Amino acid sequence: MRLATDRVRAAPAVTPQLSMMIGMTAIGLGIWGSLFPRSVKRTFGIAAPTAAVFAAFGAREIWSGVKLAEDPTRTGVLWARVGGDVFDIAVLSALSAGGNPKRGNARVALGAVLAITALDVLTAVRMGAVQRNCK
Repeated sequence: MRLATDRVRAAPAVTPQLSMMIGMTAIGLGIWGSLFPRSVKRTFGIAAPTAAVFAAFGAREIWSGVKLAEDPTRTGVLWARVGGDVFDIAVLSALSAGGNPKRGNARVALGAVLAITALDVLTAVRMGAVQRNCK
């Protein structure tokens, strides 16, 4: 009896692990946004309804984190994260304006999201080059 295996090769080999870490971080952020949306609103000075914060930040992050935990080679999920990052950048840029008393927090978060976006893009590009071979 011979079993077929699915081998994944990525250059460099650290990319799937980075993708998995991105997924785990997304789950953590998603839990914060889902279970504590009022805390997210207070931290960044968001005036949107709590349900909008839950959907825009919590549920989206949990979804991408779970999908990457299932299979860190999913480039579609990584590119969806990049799209979510662009949304986050737009929101945090607006929250960094002078009228928001929590603009300092928003600016720190904006810097972090910019760095995370770079990692998401790098990982998505690298995982797009993954070749699957079944034998």
